[in-house]
Parts: sequence; structure tokens; C-alpha cells
Amino acid sequence: MQKNQHSNNTENCQQELEQSIDSFNACEMHHRNLIDYMRNGYACCRMIIENDHPVDFVHEEVNRGYEHLTGLKNVIGRRITEVLPGINESNPEFIEKHIRVVESGIPDHFEIHLKSLNKWYDISLYCPKKGYSVAMFDDITERKHTEEALQDSERKFRSITEQMSEVVFVSDTLGNVSYVSPAIEKISGYKPQELIGHHFAEFLPEEKISGAVGLWNDAMSSQLTTQALELTFQSKNGKPVYSEIHIQYYHDNGFCGTIGVLHDITERMHHENIRKKYEHKLLESRQFLQNIYDTVNHSIFVVDVLPDGSYRYKGINKMHETLTGISNEEISGKTPEEMLDPEVAATVANYYDTCIRESSSIQYEECLSFKGKKTWWTTVLNPVRDETGHIYRIIGTSTNITERKLVEEKLNKLSVAVQQSPAVVVITDPLGNIEYINPTFTQHTGYTAEEVIGKNPRILQSGLMPKELYKELWQTILSGGVWHGELHNKKKNGELYWEVAVISAIVNDKGVITNFVAVKEDITEKKKLWIDLVISKEKAEESDRLKTAFLANISHEIRTPMNGILGFSELLKDPHLSGEEKAEYIDLIHQSGQRMLALINDLVDISRIEAGEAMMQIEATTVNRLLEDLHAFFKLQAENKGLILSCIKGLPDDESIIETDSSKLTQILTNLLQNALKFTLEGSVDFGYTRTENLLEFYVSDSGIGFPPEMKETIFERFRQADHTLTRNHEGSGLGLSISKAFVEMLGGTIQAHSLPGRGSHFVFTLPYSPPGSLQKPAQSHDRQEHQGLPPGLTILIAEDDEVSTFLLQKSLSGENITIHHARNGREAVELFEHHPEINIVLMDINMPVMNGFDATRAIKKLRPGQPVIAQTAFASKEDRDTAIMAGCDGFITKPINKKELLEVIKELLDR
Repeated sequence: MQKNQHSNNTENCQQELEQSIDSFNACEMHHRNLIDYMRNGYACCRMIIENDHPVDFVHEEVNRGYEHLTGLKNVIGRRITEVLPGINESNPEFIEKHIRVVESGIPDHFEIHLKSLNKWYDISLYCPKKGYSVAMFDDITERKHTEEALQDSERKFRSITEQMSEVVFVSDTLGNVSYVSPAIEKISGYKPQELIGHHFAEFLPEEKISGAVGLWNDAMSSQLTTQALELTFQSKNGKPVYSEIHIQYYHDNGFCGTIGVLHDITERMHHENIRKKYEHKLLESRQFLQNIYDTVNHSIFVVDVLPDGSYRYKGINKMHETLTGISNEEISGKTPEEMLDPEVAATVANYYDTCIRESSSIQYEECLSFKGKKTWWTTVLNPVRDETGHIYRIIGTSTNITERKLVEEKLNKLSVAVQQSPAVVVITDPLGNIEYINPTFTQHTGYTAEEVIGKNPRILQSGLMPKELYKELWQTILSGGVWHGELHNKKKNGELYWEVAVISAIVNDKGVITNFVAVKEDITEKKKLWIDLVISKEKAEESDRLKTAFLANISHEIRTPMNGILGFSELLKDPHLSGEEKAEYIDLIHQSGQRMLALINDLVDISRIEAGEAMMQIEATTVNRLLEDLHAFFKLQAENKGLILSCIKGLPDDESIIETDSSKLTQILTNLLQNALKFTLEGSVDFGYTRTENLLEFYVSDSGIGFPPEMKETIFERFRQADHTLTRNHEGSGLGLSISKAFVEMLGGTIQAHSLPGRGSHFVFTLPYSPPGSLQKPAQSHDRQEHQGLPPGLTILIAEDDEVSTFLLQKSLSGENITIHHARNGREAVELFEHHPEINIVLMDINMPVMNGFDATRAIKKLRPGQPVIAQTAFASKEDRDTAIMAGCDGFITKPINKKELLEVIKELLDR
């Protein structure tokens, strides 16, 4: 019985053992499957002890994820240092962490970059049993790269925004400022941390808040890509700051709001207000002078001197119209013979002849009949000269003295009228001693009758009038004539004044002089106004003449090369032309195009200078190298004219480095050298510089035609040329010297010119000698290598909306074994780029419809950040270049595009 029971117990135990073994095997298989098929890597390692110290681990068990995530195979039974050679040198902490976990039993979790595998891993490490470690890990390399790229992007963003002079800001959906660049402190006085978290409307004047919030809401609700507005906000000290703001809707990783750029335009607004103020004053001044011209108490007429010596009236003022009854329309464009009786016309023409012959002002009295009415006039003729000294116009001022004549005849009977006359009346005896003055004399001079009666009128003399005038006065009145003139006299209190005086003799029935009478009027203010009027009129006439000459010159300068381009282009259509003729015509077309381009560049430069937009790029400039380049550039041109071109450097190479705008210095010297070579027919052209203390004195001398001494200053004015005539022998817009003078002054220097006609010219300008303190001896520069051709099989995308420019580019690249794709706008360029991954280079026009070149470049760079993009534009300002760089462009070329330059830029980008 007991035996059977024991047998049954044994049998039951055996069954339980088998069941346990089956369960264990099933559990182990489940565990193995779980480990093998999980995405994480799994490695169970046994610690190796040598000399009582742990030194390494042997792989006991790994899963499939281990091989997938590390790329390591057949690692079972192999040490970690064997599987990962050099691990102790590159990542010593890796083995140390395994040892620490096994010895302490405390799990560890860490991220590590295994240099031998060049991967990042997230590792969880624990000790399953004594002497063993288990590592669960995942490959986080891509995440790490993403984080590094994000951090790099954020660093770049902050670096760019913190160095920008403009303010960059970001606001959330409520309008609260979440980021603002440091430039805000310079503009407003607020530090960035004082603004962050505050609503932007807190910094606006009360009356501006409603409009600004409305515009911001529009940008948010409509998710506008671009919106610009001018806004005034308050600085920290309460002063208004005028700004121009560009904002757009912003959305990124769940965050949305607005991002914008703020430009401080306070100074621009200040200058704009000043400009408007001065324009208003100028208009008032012109109206004021015109009113003087029209209301002055003198008749004014203008006579043009024609080339044949005849005369033609240009116009008259309103006073002349009133006094003569003749309108300006009636007399303008008429000759004296057409307006006056033959005898009177001959007399008037004789006066005009006298004025020109004596080349000075003349004065005379005349009796003229207008509309059947006889009148007496005192007339002064003043000649007007052009820049050559030629008299081309006469300005006449006539005073109607008819009434005065009548008064003189009745003077004895009109004592009461004289007493009340507003004019000064003085009567002397035959010896010139004063017998009578009217009250106006006292008011005018400060002398009472008691103080002057019996004295000679010379007590009024200032001593500033020539003695000959008084001699002429006495000769005139003693001979019975009437003297009319201006006197610069002195009042009792010593104050000087001008007066116009009419002095004549009074004779009795026997013809004996019994008295002299003088009628005088204070013209001090009138004289000042008249001088101002003449000066203003001369300036206006000079300005009109210069503008007329400039327009005629520019028309000639534009039409001449256009005539060459169009004319020779038409001749090229002849199928019978020889190769030599075609080459000659093409060269002439190219020369005309270069001349047109030079004119356009001058006009752009003078426009930027006029607008105050010319920018300076100060950099270390090796003056000697710059002069060497100019000498090499102009040497062939000088040799072709048989001229000697010499260059003198005033300093050693290592001392010739200064901080200045290299391009503007080059343009100044280029303009001066071009003029020198243009106006020199034989001899030499010399240029160079010397150092005098803290200045570099540059010079350009030639043995050419020179210019008159009187043009020494005006030659630098805009549109000025030594020869404005239709027979001038030299091309040019007349802007080069004006541009050079402006650039010299921008760079802190001065410019002068010295010349004598036929003996050459000498131009000198100075610049500060400002060597950079930290620069050493300049490295030897190397000329750009000649274009060696492009590698075969290139694919180029041309984004250009102009068909002619596209055709030219295609022809320029047709012989280079290149595949070309053409897009007519920015959006089409982006679509073509997406469908053609083989594209190597993108030529991107900036100004295109639908989507401009900047936006298209940004879109392309998002698709493929390393894609080379070359910007092409007809403009070449620094702002265009900066915008192109910010958009992601790698190169920049300007139209008209030079094939050699284009191929060099493409090759340079491909070689990077």
C-alpha cells in the first residue's frame, strides 16, 4: 500500500516537473520572441575580471534590433572592446558606466555618441544578476542631428537679428511681444526684456492705438504674408519715434502670431519735413521776387541780342504794361522796328548798340509815344553775359519822368505841392548853397532847415561816390541839362543810404541860371530788392541754360549709341556680309552698348547722390595695387592714342593700405583718367599720389586741351562741360566730375582743378591717410584664372520673363554641352525645380511676375538647401546684393551679362 502511494507521488512529481519545464520553455520562448522582435536594441553582457579588477564585458545575448541599430554582426562571445575597437580611447565612460551599474546594482540611463559607429544612442542600463549587464538602447542619431540643426538655426537667427540695425520682433495671437531684437534699445531706449510679455499697443500714443490694432487684427485674421505701414510710437523718454513696419502672419510648430521688421525713419521724416519747409520757403521766395518784378515802381523790359546783331523784345513787367498801355503779349517776340516809329526805333537800337559796345550799363532819357500818348523816360540798360563773356541779353529799367517834367516846368508855381511832396526837394543858389528844403528832407536826412540853410549839399556826401560823378553832375546842370542818377549819401546820424536824384537848373526869362533844384527819393530798400531780383533772375536763367544744354547733351549721348546699335544691327541682316565686316559691326554694336551703359551708370550715381542714398563700404584698400590695376586697364587705350601713361606710387606697398571705399576711389580715378585720355591728343597722362602728414594727395595730370580759368569751380557742377556747343568734339554726359567731387567729399577729402587752355589740366584730390591698425603686410593677390570650360552634362534652370534676355542666355550657353530649362516666372521656376532633381545651377532673375526671384529662391532653398542659385538683375545696388544673399543666393551678376563672367561664377559655385 505504501509502495503504491510512493509510486504515485513520484509519478505526480514527475508530471509537475515536466509541466514546469514546459512552462519555463514557453516563457523563455515568449521572452526570446519579445526581445528579438522589439524595435529597441538589446544586449546582455558578462563582466570580465582580471587581477581582481573588471576590465571588459563579453556579449552573451543580443537581439535582432542590436544588429539593425549598430550594424554589428556575430558579436556573441566577443568582448565590447573587440567589437568596438578604440572604445576606451574614444568613449572611456561607456565601459565605466557598465562596470558601475553591475557593481552597484543601480540602473543608469544616458545618451552617448559612439564615435567608432558615428551614431547617437539612448541607452537604459541595468544589472539582471550579479556580474551581468543588460543594455536597452535606441538610435537617436537623426533626432540629435535635428536638434543640432534647430540649435544652429536658432543661433543663426539670433546672430542675424542681434546684428541688424533694424528691429526684428515676434508677437503671439494676443499681440503680446514674445521676442524683440537688441536694436530696439538704440531706437526706443527700452531693453528687450522690458517689452517681452507686454502688448505692443502699450507703447503707442492713445490716438494711434485703434488704427494699429486694426491693422494687426487684419494681418492675423487674413493671415497676410506681407503688410507694411508707417507708425509712430513713444520711446522710453516719451519722445515720438517714426517707424516703418513690415509684418506678416507667422506659424511654426503650433505657435502662431506675427513676425516683423521695424525701420527707424525718424531722421528721414525729419529731413522730409525740412525739405518741405525749404520748398515752401523757396516757392514763397520765387513768388516774392515775381511780385517785386511785377509791382516794382519801374518799367522793366528784356531785350534778346540776336546772332545777326538785331534785337527782339523778350518781355515786359506789369508796370511797363500799365505805363505804356502795351501788353506783354503784344511786345514779346517783336523787334523795335515792329513796335516803334522808324525814327524812334533807330534811336532805341542805337542805345542798345552803345550798351554792347561799351560793355557796361548806360543811362539816358528818351521821349516815346505809346498808343498816341507822348511820355518821357529815364532808362538804364544793363548787359547780361553768358559764361564766355558774350552779351546775349539786355535788361532795361525805365522810369517814367513825364510828370516830373511837368512839375519842373511849374516848380515856381507849385511851392505848396513841393512842400507837401513825399520826395526830397532841395533848392540851391547858383553857387550851390542851400536856400530851401522841404519837410521830407528833414525826415529823410535828420537835418533841420536851420542846420543846412546856407551850406553846401556836400554835407550829405558819404565819400563813397567817385569824384567824376559830381564833376559830370555840375557839367550837366550848368549846361542847362537835367542830371539823373543815384547817390550814396550819409544821414546826420551817420547812417548810409541810397537815393535817386534828379537835379536841374532853374533859369529866368533871360536864360540865366537863378537856382538849382534837386528832387530825390530814398531807394535803399528798392536797390536791395533790385539786386536780389537781378541775382535771382541770373541764377534762373543760368539754371535754364544748363538744363537745356544737359537735355540736348543727354539726347545726343543716348541717340548716338542707339543709332550705332540699331544701324549696325540692321546691317547685320545682309546675307552677303563678309566675316570681317560682321566682326567689325558686332564690335561697333558692343562699343555703343558700353557707351550707353556708362551713361546709365552715371545717371544712376548722380540720382543716388542727389537723393542722399549713396552708400559707403569702408574696407582695407591697398592703394598701390589699385593704381597698378588702373594703369594696366588704361595702358592699351593710351598706347592706341600714342600717349605715355605713367603711374607714381608715393608709399611702399606695406604702407599703402588705408581704410576707405575701394570702389568709389576707383571710380574717382577712373573718371579723371577717362577725361584726361579723352581730352589729350598728344603727350602724356600722369597719375599717382603722395603722402603729406595725415593726408594722401592724389593727382591726374595731362597735356590735353585744358579749360578756361574761370571754369575752375563751375567745372565740378552737375551737367557742366567745358564745351556745350553743338560742335564739341568729345562725348560725355557732363556728370563725371560732379560724381567724383561728391565721392571725394563723402570719403572726407577735397578736390581741385588747375588748367590753362591748350596746356593741359591738373586735378588734385585728398583723402585721409587711415591705415588699419591690425593689418600686416598685404598678401600677394592672384588674378582669377582664365575660364577653362564647364564640365559636361550640366543642367541649368533659367528663370527669366524677358524673352530677349532668355534667348541671349541660351545662345551664350549653347556651346557648353548644357541642358537648359526655362521658366517665365518665379512660381514656374519652383515647379520645374521640383520635377527636375538633376538641375545643377539656377539662374534667377529678380524682377518677375507671379512670384519674384527672391521668393522663388527661398522656396528652392527649402526644397534643396545646397542648391547653387545665381541672382541676375539690371540693378546692382548694395541693397539688392544684401537682399539676394538673405534670400539664399550664392552668386550675383548684373545685366548686361558678360558670358565670361557668367561661366566663371558657375564654375566657382560648382567647384565648392
